[in-house]
Amino acid sequence: MSAANRGVVYKGPGEVAVESIAYPELALGNRKCEHGVILKVVTTNICGSDQHMVRGRTTAPSGLVLGHEITGIVVECGRDVEFLNPGDLVSVPFNIACGRCRNCKSGQTGICLNVNPARPGAAYGYVDMGGWVGGQT
Repeated sequence: MSAANRGVVYKGPGEVAVESIAYPELALGNRKCEHGVILKVVTTNICGSDQHMVRGRTTAPSGLVLGHEITGIVVECGRDVEFLNPGDLVSVPFNIACGRCRNCKSGQTGICLNVNPARPGAAYGYVDMGGWVGGQT
């Protein structure tokens, strides 16, 4: 773990702390994630869902690193990544999308057909918004 890799960590309602965090890996569990990238975060926004957690309006697990709306520099790419290269400056939006389905290709990434389709709202991050996982558009 790099001491320089730090994040704002949710501890519980009304409590966050800046802590050293593990450097990310291009992996999902024991499986290499060849379609992913690792970013060096340049800046991040404070999202409404982050505020809801900190204020105790929604639930979240203790230890969750906040700040999912970011701008960063690509430092590592999996071998299946086609349109990004190390050194590229990118912005990560609130919603998560595949980039390949008909909705994504028409610019409607907020209604991606392939990202967690069986879970309502799951395309929008990590927060338990009542009965809906993720945020709202």
